[in-house]
Amino acid sequence: MASRAITIFWLGFLILSFPIHSQVRFNGVLQSSLYTFETPENAQRGDFYQGLRLRILSETNSKTFLNTYLRVAKIGSAAWEERIYHLYVNWQTPHNRLQVRLGRQFLYRGVINGTLDGILLSANPTPRLRLKVFGGLEAPYRRGFETVGRDSTAWGGYLSYRFSTRAKIDLSYFHRRRNGISVWHLLGAGLSGKLTPDFYYQLQIDHNLEAKTLQGVRARLSYYRNRWSFSGEINRQRPRVFEDSYFRIFELEGFQQFRGGVTYRIHQYRLGIQYIFTAYETDNTNQVLLTFGNRWGMIGLVLQDGFGGGNTGLYGDIRYEFLPGLTVKFYSSYYNFQRHAIEISEDATAFSGGLIYRPVRAFSIQAEAQQSINSFYDNDLRGLFRLNYYFKQ
Repeated sequence: MASRAITIFWLGFLILSFPIHSQVRFNGVLQSSLYTFETPENAQRGDFYQGLRLRILSETNSKTFLNTYLRVAKIGSAAWEERIYHLYVNWQTPHNRLQVRLGRQFLYRGVINGTLDGILLSANPTPRLRLKVFGGLEAPYRRGFETVGRDSTAWGGYLSYRFSTRAKIDLSYFHRRRNGISVWHLLGAGLSGKLTPDFYYQLQIDHNLEAKTLQGVRARLSYYRNRWSFSGEINRQRPRVFEDSYFRIFELEGFQQFRGGVTYRIHQYRLGIQYIFTAYETDNTNQVLLTFGNRWGMIGLVLQDGFGGGNTGLYGDIRYEFLPGLTVKFYSSYYNFQRHAIEISEDATAFSGGLIYRPVRAFSIQAEAQQSINSFYDNDLRGLFRLNYYFKQ
C-alpha cells in the first residue's frame, strides 16, 4: 500500500521539477518531520514523516481542481506506512450554483461528520437555499490507499435555507452501514441567526434513529457589547465513540453541560473567565477557567472539583516574533490532580520551546524541544524538527 502513496508523492515531485506550460497550475506544501524520543524501555527512537498537500487547478476555471493530502511515515523500525487523508476531484460552476466532488473527502455538515470515499453533489438553486447529497463508503480506519469494500456504505443529505439575517434553518441526515448492520443513523435540525446586530443564537438537535433517542441538544447565545463579550451554552450529549466504535471496549457516560463566559478587552489585552458545570449520571463536575492574553499568547488558570477528582492547573502559551521571519514559541503547564476514584494527588508538568524560522517565503524551519515530568516519566525529553516547502505555479 505504501508504494502507491509513494507513487503519488513522486508525482508531486515531478510536478515541481518540470515547468508546465499548459492549462494547469498548482500549489501546495511539502512537509518533512523528524520526531525523536526515548521509549519506556529506555531506547532512543526516531520517527520520520513525509507529507504532501497538493492542489492542481485548471487555468481557465479555478473551481475545477484535484486536491490531495497524503503522508508516508517510518515509525521506528516498522515498515513504511501511508495514509491518504484527502484525494478528490472538484468541479464547480462559476457562481457555485452546482458542485461535484468525487473521491476521499472530509465532510462536516450537520450530523454528517467524517472522512468518506464517494461523491458529493451540491447545488444552490437560489441564493438562500443550499442542498448537498453524499453517497459512498466509509474511509479505511487507517486511511490507507484503498477502499473498505461494498460491505460498508455511507449516505446522507443536507439542506440549508436562510430566511433573513435573523434566522437560518439546517436539516441533515446521515446513515452508515457496516457488514449489513446499521451503525450510525442520525437526523439533525438546526436554527441560527442574529436577534440584533450584536446578539447571536444557535440551536442544534440531533436524533439517533437507530436507538430512537436524542443524540445531542445544544443551545448557544453570544452577545457583544463594546469591549465586552458574553456567552452561554447548554449542551446535552450522548457519547459518539460508544455508538460507533470498531471495538466497543469503552463504557462512556452521557452528560449535560452548562457553559458561561465573559471576556473583556482593554487596549491589547484580553481578560476572560469561564464556568463549566457538567452533570453525569452519578456525579457532577465544576470547572473555572481564568485567562489573560494579548497578541503574543495566553496564560490560564484551571480550577476543578467533583467527578474525577480535583485539579488545579496553570498553563501558558507564548509566541513572539522578535526578528522578521524568526518566531520563538514557548508552552508550559502544571497540573495537580486527583486520579479518578483514587484519593492520590499527582503532579504533572510539561514544557515545550522552539523556534520557527522563515528566511524566504517558500521555506520555513521549525525546531522544538518537549519535556514532560509525571509519575510515569521522571524526565521525558523529546525533539521535533520540521521543514516546510511552499510551492506555487
